[in-house]
Amino acid sequence: MGKLTFKEAVKLDLDSIKSVNGKVTQEAKEASFAEHILKEDLGELKNDWLAVYSLDEDTRDRLIAHARQDAALACASSANTKKEVKRLRRLVWFFGLINLAMLLVLVFRR
Repeated sequence: MGKLTFKEAVKLDLDSIKSVNGKVTQEAKEASFAEHILKEDLGELKNDWLAVYSLDEDTRDRLIAHARQDAALACASSANTKKEVKRLRRLVWFFGLINLAMLLVLVFRR
């Protein structure tokens, strides 16, 4: 069997996670996507447009360091965004319940 394409590799990974855990979380989808992007860049997956960059070691190491920094920033930003969305969701529920309570008071006040 030849190399898998990116799409095939991600689908296989997510299917295996689903068979073990019964479901696939958003975090698992994101982790699988990121892992297979790396594998595709490293040439481990079938890729028709694989580029050879011919970088010297210092440039390559600098790019790797920046990529790791960007990935860490994206991870932290994503975690922060998820927390904020969770907080806002609770706030919307809170105000929705207050509106419902006010509506019930107005309806039964008569």
